Amino acid sequence: MRVKQIIISGLILLLSGTGAQAAEMQRVTLHEAIAKGLERNSEARSARFLAESVRSGATAASLHYLPSVTLEEAWSRSDLPVSTFMMKLNQGRFTNQDFDAAKLNNPAPVSDFRTVVSVEQPILVPAAWAAHKAAQRGAERQEAISEQARQQIAFQIFQHYLEVQKAHAQLQASAKALDEARESRRQATVRTAAGLGLKSDELRAATQLAAMEQYHISAANNLTLARMRLALATGGQPGDELDVAEPVQLKRSEQELSGLISTAQRERRDLQASERGKEQADAALLQARSGFLPTVGAVGAWQMNDANSAFARDHDAWMVGVSLRWNIFDGFRTWHGSGQARASRAAAVEQLEQVRKEVSYQVHEAWLRRIEAEKRREVASAAVAAADEAARLLAKRFDNALATMVELLDAQSALNQARANLVESDANLMLATGRLYHSAGIFLKEVQ
Repeated sequence: MRVKQIIISGLILLLSGTGAQAAEMQRVTLHEAIAKGLERNSEARSARFLAESVRSGATAASLHYLPSVTLEEAWSRSDLPVSTFMMKLNQGRFTNQDFDAAKLNNPAPVSDFRTVVSVEQPILVPAAWAAHKAAQRGAERQEAISEQARQQIAFQIFQHYLEVQKAHAQLQASAKALDEARESRRQATVRTAAGLGLKSDELRAATQLAAMEQYHISAANNLTLARMRLALATGGQPGDELDVAEPVQLKRSEQELSGLISTAQRERRDLQASERGKEQADAALLQARSGFLPTVGAVGAWQMNDANSAFARDHDAWMVGVSLRWNIFDGFRTWHGSGQARASRAAAVEQLEQVRKEVSYQVHEAWLRRIEAEKRREVASAAVAAADEAARLLAKRFDNALATMVELLDAQSALNQARANLVESDANLMLATGRLYHSAGIFLKEVQ
């Protein structure tokens, strides 16, 4: 008896501590939990940064046709005849005396500070245009992947929210089972004291009560862990807890199966990512083939040369020009690169087709699972009603010595199991509904 009192006292302390903590605990709706998670969850933040990185790369690729301007400052000193000849000529200090054979063959050392401002302007670069298109499609693909990650994180938060909701229901069911077990033990004790019952009945009732106390402790602990997991999924720190403010109520979809499949083909972000991947492969093939085309560019430069100081001018000059470059033969590298891009495009086409099939299958599966969950919930609800009535009748029969304690405890165990099944069925129905919306690509639209 002493051990049992300690267990009961510990249970009371645990539940009172849990209640005090819950009073201070933050409670959120599903909408608030998802919004918090999408803002603070590290995976969601990582997806946003990655999409931003790819967008910046696409922007950089689009700027290829803008001119590039460079500034160069160089210093050199030499007594090499050709170098000294050119340095003096660039500085505008070349005289007739410098044509003397002795000076030409053995010149004195000359220093030169050279300042050059150059401008390059691409005019026709087919590979750059194709690379920009490929980068754009890559950025769109990454944005679709990022949005799919957001959808997945939102669905995970939804699952954790349901787990907290289910843990609350399990705790309530365990509390009800505990009260019933206490009542059965009280009845058995009264009957034994009156000489109408057996000591074994009292012991069986005590064993049932101990089992329900253990179950209640586990249910309270499961609720704490579910709250911690929800807090972690929404960007909280390890050890934080987040409670639910209201139960999840997702309505049944108004669309039929065919409509949901069509919606999924439009809305699923992973499918959109595959479509952008195929378009990116198209652009990559175009980029590879553009290696057979010529490139045209213009260049201009203004140069200052000085013998003594940087950024100074003894003499200046300018230059402009246009160039055409055509790759006639590069050892078949461009040819084989085009073949590689063509094979990659074919792979992207096949992958896109497979993703479309998978999306249709996933919606179909989620549809059937949702119907299954709805029917199982109806069966579980009817089972609770039947088990509750059976337990009530057996309790009366036991009071009138028309039923044994074993029969009463069996009925209570069946009722406890039916309640647990109903809690599980309720959660599974909401989960199946959410998964159907998730498979159709409209989960965030439905819950927000």
